[in-house]
Amino acid sequence: MDSKSLVTAVAKDEKMMVDSLCSMLRIRAVGPENEGKGEGERGRFLLDLAKKLGFKSVELLESIDSRVPSGRRPNILIRVKGTGDKNLFVVTHMDTVPEGDVNAWKSPPYEPKVVNGRIYGRGSEDNGQELIASLFGLKALMDAGITPEFNICLVFVSDEEHGNTHGIDFLVQKGIFKNGDLAVVPDHGEEDGSAICVVEKSIAWINVEVVGKQTHGSTPARGVNAFEVAARFLVSVVDELRRKFTEEDPLFDVPISTFSPTKCDANVPNINTIPGRQQFAFDFRILPNYKIDDVTAVMRKMADEFEKASGAKINLTYIQRADAAPKTPVDSEIVVRLSEAITAARGIRPHPLGIGGGTCAAPFRRIGIEAVAWSTIPGVAHDANEYANVRDIVADAQVYAILFAGKNVKHA
Repeated sequence: MDSKSLVTAVAKDEKMMVDSLCSMLRIRAVGPENEGKGEGERGRFLLDLAKKLGFKSVELLESIDSRVPSGRRPNILIRVKGTGDKNLFVVTHMDTVPEGDVNAWKSPPYEPKVVNGRIYGRGSEDNGQELIASLFGLKALMDAGITPEFNICLVFVSDEEHGNTHGIDFLVQKGIFKNGDLAVVPDHGEEDGSAICVVEKSIAWINVEVVGKQTHGSTPARGVNAFEVAARFLVSVVDELRRKFTEEDPLFDVPISTFSPTKCDANVPNINTIPGRQQFAFDFRILPNYKIDDVTAVMRKMADEFEKASGAKINLTYIQRADAAPKTPVDSEIVVRLSEAITAARGIRPHPLGIGGGTCAAPFRRIGIEAVAWSTIPGVAHDANEYANVRDIVADAQVYAILFAGKNVKHA
């Protein structure tokens, strides 16, 4: 079979893809951190769907979690043996964020509707679309009697929306993924499917607490104005970091490290009091060639100088820290093969990309797996009225089918 015939075969399953996604979206799969019951019911639906579609090797691995009714969080592995020894994983997640303000939805978030080629419902884009697309991409190979080039494993994980403890991390500890494997993690995407994410910046969210001395507004010299010290420190830190860490990397959509002051807490409720305490936060997105520790060392040195000059105490605390994982080389096997599949399916030439946000491809890169983040999405994850485009589900299933087939199909 050639790739055009495979693309045509995938398209014939469009109605089944839409129906399957809608059926899945009717099952709420919110984690216990947000007062949800977890992914158990959705996992049972997917186990049943995989078997109905004819997959023979379907495995359930459960992580213990007493916070959900069943006491377990499901992870599902669907395997198809290939002609070679290498493993190729596509890792999607079953859980979703909560629906948020129900009144902001035009239709009930767990009663999916198909309107003008869009499937509306919580979890439709994030991550239901790619879960269904990968499943039907592999089904197309099975229906066509094509043995994939790699050992293919579709992985549907729990707990992606709240840290991966019961999903990706659990499976890594089980030894499911090994150095030398390849992975596609549809945790980032563009509207035209042309960007393959190969690296992320380091992320550091840092809380700054300035402790001074409160006093009456008419006698400021008797106190230490924590707000004023915080303001001067904030501006000085931003100016110094932007001056010192100036390298650029055109691979990233924002090619520089960014140092942004963001959240600022209230201090005193009245105007005529000099505040003795002020808190605010920074959001740093740092290019991988810099170390977070080098950035924060500059910040700490400046804090020491401000303490000595002002008499205030400045406490710095990480709210979140994620050091950049190793980059998947732009000429790596997974990038080359995925690029070829996208071109064969759509006639476009994709490009590698680095992003400022974290993705779930990073945990795989840290254990020596060439992993990329890729999908075709409108970018409405977590929004009210979240949707997935029907055409994107089909198009991505076509790309997966060609990727899985590898050299066992010819390109026109």
